Amino acid sequence: MEIKRVIKELDKKGEISLETWKPLSAKKNGDGTVDILYRNLLLGDENDPVFLWVYVNIIEEDEEDTEVRILERMTFKKEDLAWVAKFVSKFG
Repeated sequence: MEIKRVIKELDKKGEISLETWKPLSAKKNGDGTVDILYRNLLLGDENDPVFLWVYVNIIEEDEEDTEVRILERMTFKKEDLAWVAKFVSKFG
């Protein structure tokens, strides 16, 4: 399944509204999952954006019968990443 179709399916199911979240990047994984990074269009600004990361499972039976399910989601700001990276490196 194409990533654009995954994004449209999530919007259609009401999981992630494209009126609120703009997709920035996506990565297909070898295990049938997709990582998608969104930026919030209503909260934050260019200097201090709010992001949403989702980990999506794609179950493809055939072309017409495909299910998309969010396994994990996380909302964060850029400063949160800096904080996490700082402390992960201490213990890594």
